[in-house]
Amino acid sequence: MLWLEGGYFYWLSWFLWIVYTFFAPKNHVRLRICLYSLLLITLSVYEITIYSFHISLAYILMLIVSYSFVMKQTGTAFIYFSFASASVTMLYAAFHFLLLFDPVWVFAEATWLLAFALLFASFALYRSFYERLLVLTVGCCQGDFLYAFVLKQFSFPHSIGSLSFLDGWALATVCLFLWKWLEQLPIYIDARFQKRAKEANT
Repeated sequence: MLWLEGGYFYWLSWFLWIVYTFFAPKNHVRLRICLYSLLLITLSVYEITIYSFHISLAYILMLIVSYSFVMKQTGTAFIYFSFASASVTMLYAAFHFLLLFDPVWVFAEATWLLAFALLFASFALYRSFYERLLVLTVGCCQGDFLYAFVLKQFSFPHSIGSLSFLDGWALATVCLFLWKWLEQLPIYIDARFQKRAKEANT
């Protein structure tokens, strides 16, 4: 199925917003995710120009939010995250350079290949869901800037945080959420089973 740029991002963002709005427990996490999803959708169509770089407002929001969490880390955790995010950054940029100069090797849709590559990298670097999400987001943002910076040296235009960028990030992010839910599914089923067992014994 052929998707237009932004198709994955819009569909998956609305899917995530619907799931958390109507099915997630009412807490501050649910509120933040719903608000963040709506802001990304709204800002994705706007961009500004800074030093001849065209930058999406959604990208700027992602960068501000993710860096605010990064700055809370200290000591060895911060040092490790710096190396981890740099690895994802290089992976993202290298993927796009290979796609630009040698597109023949891409045997499937590039967005899916990129999403799976980012997923494997985040799984290899971290174990917790939030750390994986953070390193994936920071790595994607830094990688897209690096890609645009190098292209600019050769006068090739590239919008930072474009819909194509948001597609790859959204697909990888939703896969992270799905994995998190799958990990929690046995716990939920066990709790429901024990609850019904107690009800049957009373």
